[in-house]
Amino acid sequence: MKSEVYREVVYDHVIDYINSFNDPGYLKDMRDYAEENHVPILERETESFIKFLLNTTKPKKVLELGTAIGYSAISFTLNSSIESYTTVELRKDFTEIARRNIKKYNLDNVIEVINGDAYEVAKTLQSVYDIIFIDAAKGQYKKYFDECEKLLSDEGIIICDNILFRGMVTKKELAVRRKKTIIKRLSEFISYIKTNERFISSILPIGDGLLLVRRKV
Repeated sequence: MKSEVYREVVYDHVIDYINSFNDPGYLKDMRDYAEENHVPILERETESFIKFLLNTTKPKKVLELGTAIGYSAISFTLNSSIESYTTVELRKDFTEIARRNIKKYNLDNVIEVINGDAYEVAKTLQSVYDIIFIDAAKGQYKKYFDECEKLLSDEGIIICDNILFRGMVTKKELAVRRKKTIIKRLSEFISYIKTNERFISSILPIGDGLLLVRRKV
């Protein structure tokens, strides 16, 4: 799907060039479905970066908040070292679609889809995860992060997608009135992470903005 991100540093022609190296047939059925039904899924450049990160860090257990139709879960676990991938989705219809897609790609022995509120589910989890990918309700990122940090392995990484929210977080003139609460909460969350001495973090201006966080060692 065409990105709506406001670009001042990374221009559309640069993104188009980067994405020209992606296999156009990769998970095409799911990408086509997402575009036709207006389902938000990963930007291709974001997907490529996270897959590189996963291939480098080789996590065994991954937690994802925000499944949608299962695109990222499938993309990340295909041909990877991941042994267990738990993903949480609020919408029942998306949960059912995701489970069908996962079964279609023979990954139902690796990926578990939990239907429920991401925050409430996270509070009940007992496992420790090497990678946690947060891609649920943007206005709740601080709440999600606080729960997810408790579940993070010692050298684990938390990845937050859409952190720049179409560029609105970076430039007040871009802010849409009905999104101001989300923008304010995202901005406060970013400030919390960047000023907290317990964490080392990086914001990447790819896709809709990506935040990577881990504890300092």
